[in-house]
Amino acid sequence: MPTEAPAGVAGSSGGAARGSVVITGASAGLGASLAVAYAEPGRVLGIVARRSDALERVAALCRARGAEVVSGVLDVTEGAELEAWLRIFDAGHPLDLVIANAGLFGGIGADGLLEAEAEVAALLAVNLKAAIVTANVAATLMRARRRGRIALITSLAARHPLADAPAYSASKAGLSAYGEALREWLADSGVGVSVVLPGHIDTAQTALQKGVLPDLMSPESAARVIKRGLDRGRSTIAFPVHLLWLIRLGRCVPWRVRAWFGRSLRFTVDDPPSF
Repeated sequence: MPTEAPAGVAGSSGGAARGSVVITGASAGLGASLAVAYAEPGRVLGIVARRSDALERVAALCRARGAEVVSGVLDVTEGAELEAWLRIFDAGHPLDLVIANAGLFGGIGADGLLEAEAEVAALLAVNLKAAIVTANVAATLMRARRRGRIALITSLAARHPLADAPAYSASKAGLSAYGEALREWLADSGVGVSVVLPGHIDTAQTALQKGVLPDLMSPESAARVIKRGLDRGRSTIAFPVHLLWLIRLGRCVPWRVRAWFGRSLRFTVDDPPSF
């Protein structure tokens, strides 16, 4: 069982520090795979999510690989709580890498209606606002030490908005723009910013989509690609690369042409999440 620490922070003992990594939305899917990918002896992992049982399962996997784990069971949309947890974690384990991964997915259901106001608000609160709060706190702490890296998990939908998920696409495009702006602001500070734009990953998100999912990849494979890019200090990590180039090519033609070619990729969200 984890050892209790102040303000809801829980931890477990591990080896000598090799560098601390914080990942939000770490209880399942890509976040869980990233946590396992970074778990190793001497690593301090801070993992954050709302579901304590799922988060503890991920923590156990990471501890089995030799990492020290600090679990934060909290809602990332509670900005003050999230900031307090990050600052407490940083006080004991200065942040080296923060991955803002927590996210929601939604889209147009079988009824053909646009996302409801509550769904739009939830998407923006988690995918954009909470990620910005995470990055802002990390940037402040890292800038004071002149080292560290912030990674923002967006989506290729930020470059090619999805007609069947307009609010989701907007949230990811907004986060991508924020990341690029933050990167420039931190350019001379010693702190790096990586904007990550993955394609379809086989998670609970894609399970909601009813339609073609080109180049669907496992969360483990996606985590390896992201980790490799972050280890190399890449400012933009977009994959699969051939989809990125198709998106860029599509931007060179009228939008109606793109829409015609994209008809075979349309989808519905038959069971939108409850917000």
